Amino acid sequence: MEGGDEVMQELQKDRAGGMPWMTILDGDGKELVTSNDPDGKNIGCPGLPHEVEHFVNMIKQSSDIDDEKLKAIDAAIKKYAATL
Repeated sequence: MEGGDEVMQELQKDRAGGMPWMTILDGDGKELVTSNDPDGKNIGCPGLPHEVEHFVNMIKQSSDIDDEKLKAIDAAIKKYAATL
């Protein structure tokens, strides 16, 4: 993606990362949450229980999703992670 590295460096700053690294921004471009867990490690593609929990919390913190849909996302990721 043209310019993708520059955008990622700007958003990621000096935080740990890798691919994928994610950030969710609000409508004004303010960062709401990133894929860095509370220990500062990037969850990447969530597969481990603490990674899935962080990813689900990312969605919860940045949206008005209802609990039923959030539980469905959690279950789907856990199902996928079991195949890894």
